[in-house]
Amino acid sequence: MLWFFPSPYQIKAAVHGLSSILALAAVTYLAHRLYPVLRGARTAWELLPNGLLIALAANLAAALSGNWIYMRYRGEEGPRDWILANAPAFHNVLMEFKEFVSLFPCLLLTTAVFCAFYYGEQVLRRRELAQFFAVLILAAWMFALIGWVSGVTLAKLRFV
Repeated sequence: MLWFFPSPYQIKAAVHGLSSILALAAVTYLAHRLYPVLRGARTAWELLPNGLLIALAANLAAALSGNWIYMRYRGEEGPRDWILANAPAFHNVLMEFKEFVSLFPCLLLTTAVFCAFYYGEQVLRRRELAQFFAVLILAAWMFALIGWVSGVTLAKLRFV
Protein backbone atom coordinates (compact mmCIF):
# COMPACT_ATOMS: atom_id res chain seq x y z
CA MET A 1 0.00 0.00 0.00
CA LEU A 2 2.75 2.43 -0.96
CA TRP A 3 0.84 4.97 -3.00
CA PHE A 4 2.68 8.26 -3.03
CA PHE A 5 5.13 8.44 -0.16
CA PRO A 6 6.24 5.38 1.78
CA SER A 7 5.49 6.22 5.38
CA PRO A 8 4.09 4.40 8.38
CA TYR A 9 1.81 7.44 8.80
CA GLN A 10 0.19 7.34 5.36
CA ILE A 11 -3.15 6.04 6.71
CA LYS A 12 -3.31 8.82 9.29
CA ALA A 13 -2.35 11.36 6.64
CA ALA A 14 -4.97 9.98 4.23
CA VAL A 15 -7.72 10.14 6.87
CA HIS A 16 -6.77 13.72 7.70
CA GLY A 17 -6.51 14.74 4.05
CA LEU A 18 -9.86 13.24 3.09
CA SER A 19 -11.66 14.64 6.13
CA SER A 20 -10.16 18.07 5.43
CA ILE A 21 -11.33 17.97 1.81
CA LEU A 22 -14.81 16.91 2.93
CA ALA A 23 -14.87 19.67 5.57
CA LEU A 24 -13.88 22.32 3.04
CA ALA A 25 -16.44 21.05 0.52
CA ALA A 26 -19.22 21.06 3.13
CA VAL A 27 -18.47 24.61 4.29
CA THR A 28 -18.17 25.78 0.68
CA TYR A 29 -21.64 24.33 0.00
CA LEU A 30 -23.00 26.21 3.03
CA ALA A 31 -21.42 29.45 1.84
CA HIS A 32 -23.06 28.88 -1.55
CA ARG A 33 -26.47 28.44 0.13
CA LEU A 34 -26.18 31.71 2.06
CA TYR A 35 -27.28 34.18 -0.60
CA PRO A 36 -30.87 32.89 -0.80
CA VAL A 37 -31.02 32.83 3.02
CA LEU A 38 -29.97 36.47 3.13
CA ARG A 39 -32.78 37.23 0.68
CA GLY A 40 -35.25 35.37 2.92
CA ALA A 41 -35.95 32.48 0.55
CA ARG A 42 -37.69 29.72 2.49
CA THR A 43 -36.54 27.00 0.09
CA ALA A 44 -32.91 27.75 0.92
CA TRP A 45 -33.51 27.07 4.61
CA GLU A 46 -34.77 23.50 4.36
CA LEU A 47 -31.36 21.93 3.70
CA LEU A 48 -29.29 24.31 5.80
CA PRO A 49 -29.65 22.90 9.36
CA ASN A 50 -28.71 19.39 8.23
CA GLY A 51 -25.95 20.80 6.04
CA LEU A 52 -24.59 22.60 9.09
CA LEU A 53 -24.53 19.36 11.07
CA ILE A 54 -22.67 17.60 8.25
CA ALA A 55 -20.18 20.47 7.95
CA LEU A 56 -19.65 20.51 11.72
CA ALA A 57 -19.08 16.73 11.80
CA ALA A 58 -16.64 16.96 8.88
CA ASN A 59 -14.74 19.82 10.51
CA LEU A 60 -14.57 17.95 13.81
CA ALA A 61 -13.23 14.91 11.95
CA ALA A 62 -10.63 17.10 10.23
CA ALA A 63 -9.60 18.69 13.54
CA LEU A 64 -9.40 15.36 15.39
CA SER A 65 -7.47 13.65 12.61
CA GLY A 66 -5.23 16.73 12.40
CA ASN A 67 -4.40 16.36 16.08
CA TRP A 68 -3.84 12.64 15.47
CA ILE A 69 -1.24 13.31 12.74
CA TYR A 70 0.16 16.37 14.56
CA MET A 71 2.22 14.13 16.82
CA ARG A 72 4.20 13.01 13.77
CA TYR A 73 4.59 16.60 12.56
CA ARG A 74 6.17 17.64 15.88
CA GLY A 75 8.00 14.33 16.40
CA GLU A 76 11.71 13.73 16.15
CA GLU A 77 12.95 14.13 12.56
CA GLY A 78 9.42 15.01 11.53
CA PRO A 79 8.31 17.62 9.02
CA ARG A 80 8.61 20.39 11.63
CA ASP A 81 12.33 19.75 12.10
CA TRP A 82 12.89 19.71 8.35
CA ILE A 83 10.91 22.93 7.83
CA LEU A 84 12.71 24.69 10.70
CA ALA A 85 16.06 23.70 9.16
CA ASN A 86 15.16 24.68 5.59
CA ALA A 87 12.41 27.32 5.80
CA PRO A 88 12.12 28.66 9.35
CA ALA A 89 10.03 31.66 8.31
CA PHE A 90 7.43 29.30 6.86
CA HIS A 91 7.05 27.49 10.17
CA ASN A 92 7.14 30.56 12.38
CA VAL A 93 4.56 32.45 10.35
CA LEU A 94 2.32 30.00 8.55
CA MET A 95 2.35 26.83 10.63
CA GLU A 96 1.96 28.48 14.02
CA PHE A 97 -0.94 30.45 12.52
CA LYS A 98 -2.45 27.35 10.87
CA GLU A 99 -2.48 25.35 14.09
CA PHE A 100 -5.01 27.75 15.59
CA VAL A 101 -6.90 28.95 12.51
CA SER A 102 -7.81 25.39 11.56
CA LEU A 103 -9.80 25.00 14.78
CA PHE A 104 -11.94 28.14 14.31
CA PRO A 105 -14.44 26.57 11.87
CA CYS A 106 -15.52 24.08 14.55
CA LEU A 107 -16.34 26.88 16.98
CA LEU A 108 -18.06 29.02 14.36
CA LEU A 109 -20.10 26.12 12.98
CA THR A 110 -21.13 25.05 16.49
CA THR A 111 -22.52 28.55 17.01
CA ALA A 112 -24.25 28.44 13.61
CA VAL A 113 -25.80 25.03 14.41
CA PHE A 114 -27.09 26.41 17.71
CA CYS A 115 -28.59 29.45 15.94
CA ALA A 116 -30.13 27.29 13.22
CA PHE A 117 -31.89 24.98 15.66
CA TYR A 118 -32.71 27.59 18.33
CA TYR A 119 -34.05 30.31 16.02
CA GLY A 120 -35.17 28.09 13.14
CA GLU A 121 -36.88 29.93 10.30
CA GLN A 122 -36.80 33.19 12.27
CA VAL A 123 -33.41 33.61 10.64
CA LEU A 124 -35.24 34.22 7.35
CA ARG A 125 -37.51 36.91 8.84
CA ARG A 126 -35.04 38.75 11.05
CA ARG A 127 -32.37 40.51 9.02
CA GLU A 128 -29.88 40.84 11.90
CA LEU A 129 -30.05 37.09 12.56
CA ALA A 130 -29.55 36.32 8.88
CA GLN A 131 -26.53 38.61 8.74
CA PHE A 132 -25.03 37.12 11.92
CA PHE A 133 -25.65 33.64 10.53
CA ALA A 134 -23.97 34.60 7.26
CA VAL A 135 -20.93 36.05 9.02
CA LEU A 136 -20.52 32.84 11.04
CA ILE A 137 -20.61 30.61 7.97
CA LEU A 138 -18.45 32.86 5.78
CA ALA A 139 -15.85 33.18 8.53
CA ALA A 140 -15.88 29.39 8.98
CA TRP A 141 -15.38 29.00 5.23
CA MET A 142 -12.51 31.50 5.20
CA PHE A 143 -10.70 29.84 8.11
CA ALA A 144 -11.27 26.35 6.65
CA LEU A 145 -9.83 27.52 3.33
CA ILE A 146 -6.77 29.07 4.99
CA GLY A 147 -6.16 25.91 7.01
CA TRP A 148 -6.62 23.67 3.97
CA VAL A 149 -4.29 25.68 1.72
CA SER A 150 -1.57 25.85 4.36
CA GLY A 151 -1.97 22.10 5.01
CA VAL A 152 -1.61 21.29 1.32
CA THR A 153 1.43 23.57 1.18
CA LEU A 154 2.95 21.70 4.12
CA ALA A 155 2.29 18.36 2.42
CA LYS A 156 4.04 19.61 -0.72
CA LEU A 157 7.05 20.87 1.28
CA ARG A 158 7.54 17.82 3.44
CA PHE A 159 5.10 14.94 3.63
CA VAL A 160 4.46 13.27 6.97
